[in-house]
Amino acid sequence: MTVSSFIRSVLGKPSHTASDTTTAPTLHLPAREPSKLRMGESEERFYHTLFAGSRDDFLSVPQKLAISVVKDSLSKKEHRLNAVPRLPMIVPKLLRSLRDPDSSVRDYVAIVNKDPVMSAAVLKLANSVYFNPIGIHIGDLERAIVKLGIDGLRSVLSAAVMQPIIQRDSPYFSHTGQRLWSHSLNTAVACEIIGHARRLERFKAYLLGLVHDVGKITLFSELCKQYKLNGDAATGPQAFIPPLQAHASQLSVLIAKDWQLPEDICLALQEQVAIAPGKQVSPLGLLLYQANMACEPTPAHREEKPTA
Repeated sequence: MTVSSFIRSVLGKPSHTASDTTTAPTLHLPAREPSKLRMGESEERFYHTLFAGSRDDFLSVPQKLAISVVKDSLSKKEHRLNAVPRLPMIVPKLLRSLRDPDSSVRDYVAIVNKDPVMSAAVLKLANSVYFNPIGIHIGDLERAIVKLGIDGLRSVLSAAVMQPIIQRDSPYFSHTGQRLWSHSLNTAVACEIIGHARRLERFKAYLLGLVHDVGKITLFSELCKQYKLNGDAATGPQAFIPPLQAHASQLSVLIAKDWQLPEDICLALQEQVAIAPGKQVSPLGLLLYQANMACEPTPAHREEKPTA
């Protein structure tokens, strides 16, 4: 089962709510924001957080060739699909159980127990402040599943699928994958909370936030492979930031279409490619823009030198 099949089975048939037919709002940003970062400034600081270290504008000829090779490769669907891991075997069984009205908590426990990683993820989420504000430790899987409910289990499933894609080791910037994963997870939660307040479908909003940077991590991972293949041990931020700024958002759209995500999710991702003050955007597009801006980390980090 592929990631696209998993996501379609989770989302099910599209539900038509009042928010689906709402006229797309206009995104208005003031010309100056004294207490906030503007879009370009926020993006620059976010990339500085991802690639902590000095940056210059110099690219060597081999680096330019590597970027060109990766760009051309990822423009082909078969190469994009090969760049994304397949679905863990346990997930289809759990999804079928979640969609079966006759399934019980014990059925879910029996399935989740077969996968230590999934079991740990369920317990971790059940003990989070969001689901367990009182802080009484939950160590039993059955109690954890009852606490999460079906929506919570679906969120765990999404994370189980996306985390291997996003949280990848790099031979250059060892913390970049972790930072992207943290940002994606934070954005997903923000999308879910804000989307629920706006009467948007909660899980769809969560999934949108979770996948919105899949183009960034896919491009970053493929660039790392190409640079390593070329024996480039001195690759700095300048070898990653310009191609990510130029191509990552559109790549997220292409991957979403490869996975056959719902049209409104693909549209929301497409709107981020050229979003600007005063531009018309869909409800999900506006939601993602606001959640993403709110969750982009901007604190200063110490320099992290690339490792060979």
